[in-house]
Amino acid sequence: MILSYTVKPEDQGRTLFSVLHYRMQLSTGLIKRLKYQTEMLVDGTPVHTDYRLTAGQQITLPLPEETADFPPEPGPLNVLYEDEALLVIHKPAGIIIHPSATRNTGTLANRILSYLGSGTVHPVNRLDRDTTGVAVFAKNGYVKSILTDSMVHARIHKTYHAPVYGRLPEPSGVIDLPIDRLTADSLWRAIRPEGQPSRTAYELLEEHGPFALYAFHPLTGRTHQIRLHSMASGAPLLGDPVYNSPESKAFSDGLGLEIQQLCCVEMTFPHPMTGQPLTVTATPEWNSAPWFTGN
Repeated sequence: MILSYTVKPEDQGRTLFSVLHYRMQLSTGLIKRLKYQTEMLVDGTPVHTDYRLTAGQQITLPLPEETADFPPEPGPLNVLYEDEALLVIHKPAGIIIHPSATRNTGTLANRILSYLGSGTVHPVNRLDRDTTGVAVFAKNGYVKSILTDSMVHARIHKTYHAPVYGRLPEPSGVIDLPIDRLTADSLWRAIRPEGQPSRTAYELLEEHGPFALYAFHPLTGRTHQIRLHSMASGAPLLGDPVYNSPESKAFSDGLGLEIQQLCCVEMTFPHPMTGQPLTVTATPEWNSAPWFTGN
């Protein structure tokens, strides 16, 4: 990927480093690496990062090819959107997003690497193994850093759909309950006063007798937030094997549901290269399931 930027009047006299960092959003670490891996060009001439810029000049920066530290593996992919910077996948249940320190195979990223044929990918949003829906991957570290900044500054908006057993307290509202680890080394979470502030907006979409479909909008990004907030508010997600009640588990078992029915159905965010809003959507698998449609 080649980055380019036309120096604006307000950039007059600023150093190349300043514009790369504050205007083009390159991290200081990436700028340092690029100094030794590529040429930083201004109007086609190589310059150093302390070069003083003039309005109207053109900065050109070829990003070096990145190499993945995990192997490619063939596997099915449902591609929702792709361009030079991004690849967005409809993640299925039963697969994790990205390799970890203890496992570097059998993930969605391994399949994506095989699909791309070279380079690497960086996950932007994390979905649990059995949560489905929109999963965004950046094709290089620069794009990932921009999207991470968008996430930190709440410019990425996510909508999840989930059928739950029972009803939440109101047709719409915000669940505001702090979340903490169940134990110091546990993967699971619990509602605790000393936990991290956690907020989830929701609204009722459909009612289906003993269960109902809700839209959830996480206002914070805690692990298992929607699953835990919904259960703690009296309406566990159908199929959830951990955050449930005896009643919701019995009902889910009767439908043959063994994993949480949670899908990220929409993500909207500024495109990292153009800044224009981009919305990507996914359709939950249960939309056509007999237990959901009543057919």
